[in-house]
Amino acid sequence: MRISILIICFFYSVLMFSQNTLKGKVVDANGTPLNKCHIDWNTYCATTNPDGTFELQNIPSGTFNLRVKLNGFQTQDILVNVPETSFIELVLFTEEEMLDELIISTNQPKTYNGISVKSNQIKDNFAGSLAKSLENVAGVTAMEIGSGVSKPMIRGLGFTRIAVTENGIKQEGQQWGADHGLEIDALQAEEVEIIKGVGAIAYGSDAIGGVIRINNEKIPQENSTSGNVILHGKTVNDAIGASFNFQHRKENWFFKAKFSGVDYADFKVPTSEVNYLNTKIPIYNNRMKNTAGDEYSVYLQGGYVSDSFQSILSVSNLKSKIGFFAGAHGIPSVGAVTDDGNYRDVGFPYQTVNHFKVTSSNKWKKPHSEWNAIFSFQQNHRQEWSLFHSHYSNQQAPSVNPNLELDFVLNTLDSQVNYSFETGLDHETTFGFQQNFQQNNVSGYSYLLPEYNRNNLAFYANHEWFVSDKTTLDFGARLDYIDMKTKGYFDSILYDYLIATGKNETTAKENAQRSSDVHKTYLQTNFAFGLSYVMHPKWKLNFNIGTNFRAPTAMELSANGIHHGAFRHEKGNPNLKVERGVSSEIGLTFENDNFKSTLSPYVYYFSNYIFLKPTGTFSVLPHGGQVYEYAQSKALITGFEYAIQQKWNSFTLNATFEYLYNKQLDNPKGNYPLPFSTPVNLFAELSYAFKDSEITKQSIVYLNTKWASAQNRIAQNEEKTPGYTIFGAGLQSEVKIGKVKPIIRLQANNLFNTKYYNHASFYRAIEIPELGRNIQLMIQIPF
Repeated sequence: MRISILIICFFYSVLMFSQNTLKGKVVDANGTPLNKCHIDWNTYCATTNPDGTFELQNIPSGTFNLRVKLNGFQTQDILVNVPETSFIELVLFTEEEMLDELIISTNQPKTYNGISVKSNQIKDNFAGSLAKSLENVAGVTAMEIGSGVSKPMIRGLGFTRIAVTENGIKQEGQQWGADHGLEIDALQAEEVEIIKGVGAIAYGSDAIGGVIRINNEKIPQENSTSGNVILHGKTVNDAIGASFNFQHRKENWFFKAKFSGVDYADFKVPTSEVNYLNTKIPIYNNRMKNTAGDEYSVYLQGGYVSDSFQSILSVSNLKSKIGFFAGAHGIPSVGAVTDDGNYRDVGFPYQTVNHFKVTSSNKWKKPHSEWNAIFSFQQNHRQEWSLFHSHYSNQQAPSVNPNLELDFVLNTLDSQVNYSFETGLDHETTFGFQQNFQQNNVSGYSYLLPEYNRNNLAFYANHEWFVSDKTTLDFGARLDYIDMKTKGYFDSILYDYLIATGKNETTAKENAQRSSDVHKTYLQTNFAFGLSYVMHPKWKLNFNIGTNFRAPTAMELSANGIHHGAFRHEKGNPNLKVERGVSSEIGLTFENDNFKSTLSPYVYYFSNYIFLKPTGTFSVLPHGGQVYEYAQSKALITGFEYAIQQKWNSFTLNATFEYLYNKQLDNPKGNYPLPFSTPVNLFAELSYAFKDSEITKQSIVYLNTKWASAQNRIAQNEEKTPGYTIFGAGLQSEVKIGKVKPIIRLQANNLFNTKYYNHASFYRAIEIPELGRNIQLMIQIPF
């Protein structure tokens, strides 16, 4: 009898253990019920009803992590104790409703050092280009090419050492050039995430320094229509620009259209002369002659979205025309900078760029797994125009396009497929395949870069283990196969010139062979490990370490010619090996209600860093100067970034501090630093938020300053750069004018018109200072 009672009690307890029920409701920030949300815990799952309610039945007792997901909203993870909790109401925020902070964290802990910047923050800090608009993020600098174009750098690494992706596809242009910007419109970016440090597993070669990930595939809310018109102008270059954004969604289908255009004049600088090749060139009326330009872009997107399938097609085209400072293109010319009274015309020399891209993104989703497939085609067409000139007397102007100096057409095909699946709520695994094929064609009366074909195949795997609510581990591995073929070029005109000037045949042939046929294959493996640990509700630790690599570019392998954009003769080295290294960093974050700080020390070690090295030999080309040849060296990069945010009532202080130290480790002439090393710098901004009124909302006024130390640790043939301190100010507010609520942003940069230099600037080599005082007005009219 006693045994029977025990058996009955046992089965009764088991029955009670499995009969817990958790009910709940999911709403948005406005309290509107959300339909078709996925509610998951291990093998237990449910979907919300049209009224936002859900029910999980027959769940065991205990504390577990409930995950709530809905396309277009941030994923929510919350601890639930059953049976103590029988009903729960959850609020999901759209991606547009992310906190307006300098550093934004997602709910799910990540092991990498990622900083998200939303669209409004880009507009708040808009500086003419995407890279310049992100410069207030710790660790990010912009290499400016005048007033409308720039390229990003992370921790002193740029060019082909950081990857910029849009909708999962790496932007492919002529990234090797210091005078080549980033062909992406800043005002069309919906969200940007900056990943500093280990990026080789997901993005492969070119991601040594980090990744700037642009997401323009945010899904509009169901049955909605919205958009905005943006008008903006700047005084430093008399820029006038406009942008139009429109999006519409009806049930499962949506459409977006974005158009932007800007026209600007020669930019102003606080100096009256510059020095180029020991020639003093006057700057009339503080205007940099022939630096005017324009940029126009169009972005169209259409897509279908359902609970289990998503397909998005994006087509974009960006076209720009940018003048080069006439006095420092080739041989120094004082006459070329004479004031003609027209600051908006663009004459010789100038560059044009047209970047066309089409991308198809597809996603198949199940409650615990997901397939992604992305296919893309890009064409980057870059031309440099200059009145025909020859470095040797026997060259004649071409009969067609006689003033086309350099012409590069880069076609890129990209395909990516990956499969992700969850094993319970604790494990998420991804397997992926990537293929990238490039073909580069060249023409023009000058020669710099060979034609080439490049093919990259890659397989990678990544596993995230959510050990507990406090600890996340990340493991990754990647295998890359790269095949590079460059086409040789023999310059018969140069050969005849050298023979005519008395050079022997051997010397003439060696120098006239501008590049040789090169066929290189590389097989590389990379590994990464990451850790995220919540030590305390207010303290979080991130750690990652990984190997990285970068295959030599065609420019580094086979270039041979005068590069006016870099003011020197550059020569490739076909014997270069793959650039390999190891990098690691720690992120320590403290956060309470009114204060947040992040400390990020890092270190990179390269066994064979590729860099341009002066040879001490002068070019056989007239006016070619010294030859710079690509070489390799062991190198070390280390430093840290520190960012804080402090709030006092209506005041907010944001500040970032950066320290960078690097050097070549096996240069026999000394441990020189690497080129374009960022000096120690500090940025601080104090803002005050006014209370809302019937007319104005979200009104803010701010003051900021940036300080940089002198950069006396310089690479070979770089110039020392003095330190500087500059100031800025601004205000912004949403103003109610009838039924229209425009957002007005007014900002002033370099308030005191300080003359200073950016060590990483394209024009630093010829002592052109940074832009003078600039007042910018932006009016955003939403609808």
